[in-house]
Amino acid sequence: MLLVLVPFITGILLADVCFIPLWLALALLFVFAFVALWAMPLNTAYAYAFLALMLFGYVVVDLRLTTSLIPKDVALEMEIIVHTPPSQRDGYGVADGCVVRWCKDDVWHESDERVKLWLRTDTLGYGDMTHIFGRINGRMSKYADYNELLLRRGYVGGVAISDANILAIEQDRLTTLQSRALRKLSHYQCDAASHAVVEAMVAGSRYNMPSELRSAYSITGVSHLMAVSGLHLGIVLMVVNILVLPLSLVHRGHRVGRVVAIIVVWLFAFMSGASPSVIRAAIMLTVLQCALITSAYYNPLNALAATLFAMLVYSPNYLYNISFQLSALAVVGIVVWGMPLLQRVRVHHYILRVLCTTIIIGVVATLWTLPMVSTTFGNVPIIGVVITPVVLLFAYVVVAMGLFTLLLPHPLSHPFAVVGEYAATIQNGVVEWASELSFASVDYAMPRSVVILYYLIFVVITMLLWSLYRKKVIPLSYDDNTLLHRADAW
Repeated sequence: MLLVLVPFITGILLADVCFIPLWLALALLFVFAFVALWAMPLNTAYAYAFLALMLFGYVVVDLRLTTSLIPKDVALEMEIIVHTPPSQRDGYGVADGCVVRWCKDDVWHESDERVKLWLRTDTLGYGDMTHIFGRINGRMSKYADYNELLLRRGYVGGVAISDANILAIEQDRLTTLQSRALRKLSHYQCDAASHAVVEAMVAGSRYNMPSELRSAYSITGVSHLMAVSGLHLGIVLMVVNILVLPLSLVHRGHRVGRVVAIIVVWLFAFMSGASPSVIRAAIMLTVLQCALITSAYYNPLNALAATLFAMLVYSPNYLYNISFQLSALAVVGIVVWGMPLLQRVRVHHYILRVLCTTIIIGVVATLWTLPMVSTTFGNVPIIGVVITPVVLLFAYVVVAMGLFTLLLPHPLSHPFAVVGEYAATIQNGVVEWASELSFASVDYAMPRSVVILYYLIFVVITMLLWSLYRKKVIPLSYDDNTLLHRADAW
């Protein structure tokens, strides 16, 4: 699947730098695919297959391009639902929203287009639906690159909302699993900063995090913990597998346990917002559980490539999502470096083995994502390599306690919520202490050329290490060789 993924991504990137008519791209795609199927020399077949997959990536981008039906910069009546808690800026709030209906010339049109909301009012909050008279601004940022990124993420424009253009408000109209999770977590708030971390790590909402705490996590290089990803779903899977362990005593009970684990993983994925990194992790963990149920061979690198391919076919814009990029890079590092290192750690005690696993996985994931963090956020978090394993231990507690808080009814969930917030308080303390160290990070935005060179070096070293693996050689006897030659002749 890696051989399929590389040319497909090349085609997606090609769509940004050149234009090919859709009919011509489809015609070439079918021609190259037909030649690849019937080409006799294998090298020729590979070349045409590469071209066909590259054109397939280009065609997918072209077909996925959607044009907003809502007129821009025109005064309209609109009904908008606030999808995220407002994040405070200088004198106004910023949130994500969705236009569910809009009216022009006394005709109402249904819609589901995403918009950025600039809120200059305190009457509108998370989950509310507002009926306004306003306009959609096609320019969402003064920075052209960021504006283009928002368009790739599916936003069609920005809407300014104030008390002057609000016609009506209906509260708590959002009924997604994430909104329900946030409402339940809000019943257990003790400390604002700790509760914000629990919301981010369990329900995927980072909008209530104080700016100072957000900066501390960024400086120390552990801000990825605030974005629900494969790490968080892995913790959920580990907790569920422990709980369903008694089922293995029943005939075929382990299969029931795997199915339960799959259901809980996807339930948690949607409760946390179903971001691209979460969907990627949920698909891979589902494939893993299905392999365990059927006793099939599971190749994590192949499963990752297949998952990324399927997700990019569904939405090519995922390729430009930073959480998608960091998640994929972290998993690649864990598979090609972390797992081989873990196989060489001979620790039999369970707690020590978990500790070693946490340290190795944390360090490897940090090193593999460091260039992308540097070029995107403009700093190199040196201290992150040191404190990541420590912070991960508290992350296990926060996510596990958050899972029990969401799944259990109110009286039973309260103790778990208290323990989770207490673990988040300690985690915040470690991160804030580390961020104040003089050597915590270096302000350096790594150039794209250096990033490419960095990963090329990793790839070369990985290939060299793979080539050193000793291959098993089984010598055949004279009779076996004779039989083989006769079989070939036959």
